[in-house]
Amino acid sequence: MNRWPFLILLLLIVPLFVTGCWDSKELNSLSIISATSIDRERDHWVVTFQVIIPQAIATQTGGGGAGSQSPTTIFSTNGRTIREAMQNASLETSRMLFFAHNSILILSEKVAREEGVGQILDFFLRPFESRETMSILLTKGKASDLLEVLIPLEKISGNAVKRVIDQSQRNLSQVQNIKLIDFAARVADPNASAMVPELQVSGNLKGQSSLDALKSPRNEAVIKLGELGVFRRDKLVGWLNGEESRGVAWLSNRVKNLIIVYPCSAKGGERDSLSSFRVLKSSTKLSSEIQGGKVTMKVQINARGVLDETGCKMDLSNPRVIAEQQRIIAKEINGEVVSTWNRLRTIETDAPGFLDVIHREHPDEWKKLAQSKHPLDEITIRPQIRVNIEHTDMINKPYSTLLEQNKRP
Repeated sequence: MNRWPFLILLLLIVPLFVTGCWDSKELNSLSIISATSIDRERDHWVVTFQVIIPQAIATQTGGGGAGSQSPTTIFSTNGRTIREAMQNASLETSRMLFFAHNSILILSEKVAREEGVGQILDFFLRPFESRETMSILLTKGKASDLLEVLIPLEKISGNAVKRVIDQSQRNLSQVQNIKLIDFAARVADPNASAMVPELQVSGNLKGQSSLDALKSPRNEAVIKLGELGVFRRDKLVGWLNGEESRGVAWLSNRVKNLIIVYPCSAKGGERDSLSSFRVLKSSTKLSSEIQGGKVTMKVQINARGVLDETGCKMDLSNPRVIAEQQRIIAKEINGEVVSTWNRLRTIETDAPGFLDVIHREHPDEWKKLAQSKHPLDEITIRPQIRVNIEHTDMINKPYSTLLEQNKRP
């Protein structure tokens, strides 16, 4: 008896009984999380969620039109562990928390300094629906406050913050979008230091948390990026200001688009006599040298760009003038790099990865440094910076020169 037709028929019929969305979740049974923050009070974790209200978004038109209902709602839970805090959310919400759309995670400075991020990373890396690409941010105040700010141009403030980070990374190389998986890898690396941007509220927080704020032409408060938090292993150890953040970008070969403001001459000038150089392309090469038992890091930086603006009176068609401007810009970059390295040595964090370079090029010397209590103090840097002004856009002479030439007698 030929059994093949029967087996084929069986193979065709069986899938009809086993297909289906066995793990499906109905939309009206979910609390869709767009952003999460974590604070610490006494001995409890305080987890705050920004939950999307689908019907409120559906009734709004435009990017952030003020409707009769807020597009998101905020609620907090607490627990001895983060999982317990999540579980306790069931006591005050009728829907199951859904993290697949969670785009940002904000940590308070208190949590990052005192508790560290080890337990937080352990939790968020475990659930299968948690996004490994969510952005990590720090704040010096209460993390939950940032979830309450309404942004007129966006319906969901969590998504707006994500866009601010992405745009800042493109236009300001000092800001970097730190994703959860990358942050976890940097924290676990004994030769690396994780860095996370700060998110802060500027203005009247309470005024911008009301729906009435969306009807006003001027914002009561805005969310903006601030300094850069630096970690040693899993704990925050210090902050870098804007200039130092740019210095880290130079040392880490992350400068893609950056404006450098510099004076007309190397000696400095009047307050309004400044120019702007826009970096179009740059590269940084690190190499180590061992001389007389001392470690020196050579930092070779090449930057190309254009002159975007100047308040100086000079003839930009003169090659000597251009060469002088390039030297002044190089001096500005050198100052940022040196001051940044001095700051990093103070807080004992190797953000640029100098120890990794030494490990690859001089493993024996790296072993000696690894046994030192303050290995970074034994490393000096020698910046070698080359700047090339490719062009000055549409005009060669500053507009101020034209005004001087056309003065009435």
